Amino acid sequence: MICKQCGSILREGAAVCDQCGAEIVTPRTGTGTAARRQGRAPQPETEHIGSAAPEWTPVLRDTPVSRGQHRRRAEGAGRPSARRGMPPAPTTGKKMARRPREKVHPVHRMMVNWTLVCTVLAVLLVLALAGGFLFLKFTDQGQLILARMGKEANALAMWNYGQELLDQGYVDRSISTFEQAYEMEPEREDIYDRLQQLADAYEAGDRMADAERTYMTLIDLEPENPTAYLAVIRMMQNQSRQLELSSFLLTAYQNTGEVSFLRQREDLIPSTPTASIDAGTLLRERDVELLSAEDYEIYYMLDGEEELPENGVLYTEPIHLNEGTHVLRAVAVSNDLISDELNIKYTITLPKPAAPVTTLQPGEYESRRKVGLRYVETDDEKLSEDPKQKEITIYYTIDGQTPNSNSPIYHEGEPFLLPLGRCTVKAVAVNGYGKVSNVMERTFKVTKGRFESYFNNEDEFSEFTILKTTRDDFVKKFGNPLKEEEISESFMKGICVKLTYAWGEARFTMMTNGYTLYSVDTTLSSVTGPRKTKIGMDEKDVTAKFRDMEQAYDQNGDRSIYWDKDAGVSGKLYHLDDTHDRIDYIYTRQDNGVVTLSYYLENGKVNRLAIQCTY
Repeated sequence: MICKQCGSILREGAAVCDQCGAEIVTPRTGTGTAARRQGRAPQPETEHIGSAAPEWTPVLRDTPVSRGQHRRRAEGAGRPSARRGMPPAPTTGKKMARRPREKVHPVHRMMVNWTLVCTVLAVLLVLALAGGFLFLKFTDQGQLILARMGKEANALAMWNYGQELLDQGYVDRSISTFEQAYEMEPEREDIYDRLQQLADAYEAGDRMADAERTYMTLIDLEPENPTAYLAVIRMMQNQSRQLELSSFLLTAYQNTGEVSFLRQREDLIPSTPTASIDAGTLLRERDVELLSAEDYEIYYMLDGEEELPENGVLYTEPIHLNEGTHVLRAVAVSNDLISDELNIKYTITLPKPAAPVTTLQPGEYESRRKVGLRYVETDDEKLSEDPKQKEITIYYTIDGQTPNSNSPIYHEGEPFLLPLGRCTVKAVAVNGYGKVSNVMERTFKVTKGRFESYFNNEDEFSEFTILKTTRDDFVKKFGNPLKEEEISESFMKGICVKLTYAWGEARFTMMTNGYTLYSVDTTLSSVTGPRKTKIGMDEKDVTAKFRDMEQAYDQNGDRSIYWDKDAGVSGKLYHLDDTHDRIDYIYTRQDNGVVTLSYYLENGKVNRLAIQCTY
């Protein structure tokens, strides 16, 4: 049933509309003005002339009207409604047109489907739970809520929750949360900022070692970022770690380019030592001095690679620089602070003297001539005030060998006599620094005059011959030895035999014809040496038998008699001590054996002869 005033569906058996409060009257059978006033019959809309009045069908009810409802209807029966009341229809003229009969909709009782209601509620609950799960799982705020609840959350939520704990003063819990977050995702894009949070927490918890380690990690991540350097510098200053700080400040400056780090370091450490001589090339030996502006101790190292200052030398006196290239390193030390290193390279290049010159032009001369040597100063030496550059010594030879510091020294104004035949004069000049000039070499030849030959393979003893005389022949000549024994020689192959006599010994080696003589050492005056030399002869008598270049004695008291590298021959007198000398003559055989003839002298006279062949 529908309310005619507001159009709302009415409850079954309702007398009043629940929405607008209008009274509900069920139409009764009948027509007329009274019926229309009471709402029992509709007002005619038009007049139907000559037609019968429309029939009205009352609304049927499923249930009887209650007594109360009947009473309310009776009370309002005589009161026309403002909505339904209408003036009486005219009775004259045309007949009123009747309104068409209204269609009455039946009212049906509605049943509640509790299964559907429960299903809808269950779906809504599942959707709510799913939404909550998605919110917690996939939103930053949801993850933060999980972190607060102590549940598993992502790294970002842990970092944010750790910061909340730190802001609230829960330092230890904050550190633990930060560490867990770092372990979960150590390579985040914002890890630099996150590790700064962790370092701040460590400092707040007075865990300075952990904080410094974290700052060092930040430096490794971004070496050019000065932020972490500043934190470490502050910590080192608070802990009075001055030595580490000086080194760290240098590293900070090198990595970031921040000049403030360098200036801070300069204010902290001692000044670098200075040297009295600038680096570079020097033409003479010098003494260099070191100076500390603050008068601190100085440790230095010359040409060393060890670290300073522990392995350095404490500077107490000027450092001498001789010829060569030197690297001087030094630092100033004040307690634990060490200055920057002074590193200077010096190259000492001492001037080399000029080569000597001869007073006689090289060439051929009929007679023996005297030759002098002299030294001509260079322009640099004339201008130099260094006495060592002007201190010149001339060493020379006339046997063809290159002179050295053991060769004869030429004394100014004492020319030497050229030997017979061809000779090569060589000389060098040496200054006070030991610098040696180039070798001066001049060849002379005295064409007239006779001189002896070198010792050679034709020179033999009259009683035996090296590498020819056998053991049996030798015993027949000199008798049975006092002792005979087998020996080994490094310069001879196989087993050798040595025969010992009262006057000396003889040695034999096995050859195709048996044991053959290769060495004799004797004091027998009856034995005649090569070129009729004998025991008891003077030194000059012996040297006169062989070629003699008449070279002077050298610095050791020795004298080169002759020397020819190409021919493989030489002769030399060795000064052994104040009373003993030895003369050796050597030649090389065609089979590369070397034969040595030796004269042993005592007080200038031969007292022993020896000859030996070695391979």
